[in-house]
Amino acid sequence: MKSRVVILGAGVTGLSAAYRLSQFPEMEVHVVEKESEVGGLCRSFQEGAFTLDYGPHKFYSNVPGVTEHLCEIMGDEFLVREKVQKIFMDGKYFSFPLSLFEMLTRFSPLKSVQILVSFGWQAIKNIIKPKSIATYSDFVVAKFGNKLYQSIFQPMAKKMFGNPEKLDRRLAEIRISSPGLVAVLKNVLFSKKVDRNVSAPEFHYPKAGFGRIPAKLREKAEANGVKFHLGATVKRIEHSHGKVQGVRVENSDGTSELLPCDQLVYTIPMQLIGELIPELPAEVRQASRFVRYRHTIVYYFLLKSPEVLPGMWVFYPGPEFRFGRLSEMTKFSPALAPTGHTALMADFTCLEEDPEWGMNDEQLGDRLMQQLKPLNLFSEDQVVKRFSKRFKNFYPVYDVGYESRVKRLRDLETQFNNLYFVGRVGDFNYNNSDQCFDMGYSVANHIHEKQQVGTEWSQLRSERFEKYRIVD
Repeated sequence: MKSRVVILGAGVTGLSAAYRLSQFPEMEVHVVEKESEVGGLCRSFQEGAFTLDYGPHKFYSNVPGVTEHLCEIMGDEFLVREKVQKIFMDGKYFSFPLSLFEMLTRFSPLKSVQILVSFGWQAIKNIIKPKSIATYSDFVVAKFGNKLYQSIFQPMAKKMFGNPEKLDRRLAEIRISSPGLVAVLKNVLFSKKVDRNVSAPEFHYPKAGFGRIPAKLREKAEANGVKFHLGATVKRIEHSHGKVQGVRVENSDGTSELLPCDQLVYTIPMQLIGELIPELPAEVRQASRFVRYRHTIVYYFLLKSPEVLPGMWVFYPGPEFRFGRLSEMTKFSPALAPTGHTALMADFTCLEEDPEWGMNDEQLGDRLMQQLKPLNLFSEDQVVKRFSKRFKNFYPVYDVGYESRVKRLRDLETQFNNLYFVGRVGDFNYNNSDQCFDMGYSVANHIHEKQQVGTEWSQLRSERFEKYRIVD
């Protein structure tokens, strides 16, 4: 008799888990997805003759085996692209991550001196009287000094994640891969090699858009017998005798269905668990309400113009810009826009109460156009179309103290012993698509080998998942 696995969510994590499980003949796999398409924010869509992604994506990994697995799956659809990214400060474009040479030669002499003095003073303080590092700001200041923190890291963190003085240091550990100015200086003086744990010199990208990755995973999973329930909303997780027994879903036609399962892979937002199992203890449901995410807006400008950016994507830390980043689709693959056209994306995060979330596309577009004008990238008469895509609950908010709340929810894994939290929103793990792919493969292999959560699952999380780092 086959073992039945139900997977909630068809993002990259859920899809890679489904595909890997489908390679084991003794597994029956069902994937439940509320959208009519798979891929989450990693999918692509058509807008006239343009192919567009939901924000800029690249596939690069230093997790062992991940790139090899995905190259085998994607075949000749994968392009290898040389990465070019910039940061805009003081009216100039700089390489990103910042090079020590540019900091010393292209900043104003006063600013260069301030950065070095600030770093030197911080290095002395770290030795004489080291400070306890609890927050995002503590972590960055200790590594780079206060001047560089205030110039770059603080405004970027505010745009993306919230107040860095109230964010846990864990986010900085994951998101800032640079080892600090001392290591940068040593690398400049003694090594000519690129540190691939800090910066990816090239990456893979599908020639027809990033959405080909989830599409290909679905194709291969379905060919192996995986059943996809698209447009289906999870209503309840049924359990008894200390085990998850099944998932009740509402299908796109309004009918209700119970999907029994031996194992449940949970990749949808972690905070929903309190609603899906309402009989959980009050303290667990309370913890789920305080596991928070930020929303994402991607605003598109389709242009009748040659390429406009000096890099594939450019970061804008300055407070005069609401967006934190601009990116250009045709730099990822020239096949994504008609000849003589390009597509520019401005992306940023926000909360429900922020004014941008409540603006319509025309209002938001007008505001962004005003902010873009000083950059002289394009003129209004070159705009073919402009519009936004908006996504709720995408960026985990790592407030100080978040770990205790997340742990309370993760403890449900051992309570039920056949429930697995995985993925960016499912495990509250700020990661990239390559790491989502790895989590999916890992949970599939674990289920096949162990058939229960057990102690090995928590070891896998601490020894593998919690060591993920974002590589720019």
